Amino acid sequence: MTLNSTDTDIREEESIIASNSLYYISRYASKFLFSFIVGIFLVRFLGPSNYGLYSLSMVYWGMFSAVFSMGFGSTIQYAVSKYRAKKDPESAVWIVKHYLLMLSISSIIGAIVMFLLSGTIAQIYRIPQLSLLIKVLAVGLLFYSLSESFSANVYIGYQKMKYTFITGITYDVLRLVQVAVVVAGLGILGAIAFYDIIYIIVGIMSVYLVYRILHKTSSSTQISASDMGEFRSYNRFSYGSNLISFTYGSVMMLLLGFLAPDISFVGFYRAGLLMASVLSTPASALIAAPFATSTKFLIRKEMDNFYRVQSVLIRYAAMITIPLVVGAMISARQLVIYLYRSQLLGAQTPFQIILLSVLVSGILAPLTSVLSAMGKQKYSMYSIGIGAIIAITFTIVFVPSFLAVGAAITYLISSLSAIAVNLFFLSRYIRIKIPYVAVAKSFGAAAIMGLYLYLMLSIVTNLKVLPIILISGLILYVIIIYLLKVLTKSDIRFLLKVTHLYNVIIRK
Repeated sequence: MTLNSTDTDIREEESIIASNSLYYISRYASKFLFSFIVGIFLVRFLGPSNYGLYSLSMVYWGMFSAVFSMGFGSTIQYAVSKYRAKKDPESAVWIVKHYLLMLSISSIIGAIVMFLLSGTIAQIYRIPQLSLLIKVLAVGLLFYSLSESFSANVYIGYQKMKYTFITGITYDVLRLVQVAVVVAGLGILGAIAFYDIIYIIVGIMSVYLVYRILHKTSSSTQISASDMGEFRSYNRFSYGSNLISFTYGSVMMLLLGFLAPDISFVGFYRAGLLMASVLSTPASALIAAPFATSTKFLIRKEMDNFYRVQSVLIRYAAMITIPLVVGAMISARQLVIYLYRSQLLGAQTPFQIILLSVLVSGILAPLTSVLSAMGKQKYSMYSIGIGAIIAITFTIVFVPSFLAVGAAITYLISSLSAIAVNLFFLSRYIRIKIPYVAVAKSFGAAAIMGLYLYLMLSIVTNLKVLPIILISGLILYVIIIYLLKVLTKSDIRFLLKVTHLYNVIIRK
C-alpha cells in the first residue's frame, strides 16, 4: 500500500516526536542516576540542616533566574516553531540572535541585583552564611540562563532534543566532581561554588550547539513589525507565567524555611519534590517534544493530524506515567531510605502527596502545552495565575500547621487547579479528546502491578534488592498492557525503529 502525503507527514512527525522524547527521557534517566549518587553524598556529608540551607540557596537562584530571564525562553521556543512551520529559517535565526542579546543583558543585571540583595536575604533568616552562598551563585547566573532559558528552548523549537541530552550528560558528569569537592571537606560552600563552574562549562557548550544549528542558515533577516508585536505580547504573558510559577512555588518553600522549627523541613519538602519531578520526566518529554509539531499543525489548520497525534501522545503518557506513580506510591518509604537513608524519611509523605499531581499532570501533559503552541500564551498565564492565588491561600492555611506536608498539599491543590483552568480555556479552541479505554486499562494493569509490589515489599525487607523488585513489577505491567492491547505490536515496531534497534533485533 502506498502512503499518501498526509500519512507520510504524520509518520515523519510521530518519528521526530518519539525520537526527541526518547532523548529527553534518556537525559533525565541519566539525571536520575547521577542525582541519586550526588544526592546521597550531599545529604550524608552535609546533614539535614546544611542540606536545607543548600536547598534554600538554590531556591533564590531559581527565583532570580525567573525574574531576569524575562520570559524570553518560551518566546524563542514559540517563534522558532512558528517560522519553521512557515518554512522561513532566516527569520528564525534573527529571533534567536535577538533574544540571545536580550537575555544576556537581563541576566547580567540580575546577577548584580542578586549579589547586592544577598545580605538582606540572609538577615531575614538570621543565617549569615546564606549571604555568601547567594553571592557565589550570582556569579553563575548568566551561564545558567544561557543553558536553561536560552539554549534549551532553542533545541525544542528546532526539534533537536539530542543536544539537550548532550549538555545534560555533561552536567551530570560534572556533578560527580561536585561530590568530590564536598567529600574533600569543602562542605556547603564548595558544593555551591562548584555550581558556577558547572554552568560556565555547560552554558558555553550550549551556546556552541545553538551555533551549530544556526550556521546552516546562510543569513538572517529582520522580521516584520506585526510578528515582533505578536512575540512581544507572547513574551509578556510568558514572563508573567514564569514569575507567577516560580514565585508562588518559592513562597511555599521560603515560608516553610521561616516557620519550620528546623531548616531540615525545607530539605524534606525539596527531596520529595525532586523525587516526584524525576518520575514526571516522561510527561515533561511529551510536553516539550511535540511543541513544534503542534504549532505546525495548528498554524496550517491540519486538525485531523493534530488530533491523531494528540491521541497517541495521551495514550503513551498514561501508559508510562500511571505505573511509575503507582509503583512509587507503594514503595515510597523504601525509596526514600534507599536514596537518602532514614535521616530524610520526613520526605516520604510530601513525596506521596506530590505524586498525585504527577499522575494527573502526566496523563494530560500533551494537552497542557497546546495553548502555548497555538500562541494563546495569555490563557496559560491565567491558569498559572489562578493556581498561584490558590497556592498562596493554602500556603497560609496549611504550611504553618503541617510544615513540609502542608507545602506538599498546597502544591497538589494549586497544580490541579491550574490544569483544570488550562483545559477550560483550551476547550474553547479544540475538542478535548482522551482515549478513556486505554487509560482505564493502564490503571487496571498498574493495580495488579501495585498488588505484586506490595506483597514483595512485605516479604523482602532487604533494600539492596529494591531495584530488582521495582523492575520486575514494571516488566509485569508491560506484559499485562500488551495482553490488554494497550501496547500493540505496531507500537513496539515503531519504537524499535525510532531507537534504530529495528534492524538489530528484527531483521538480523
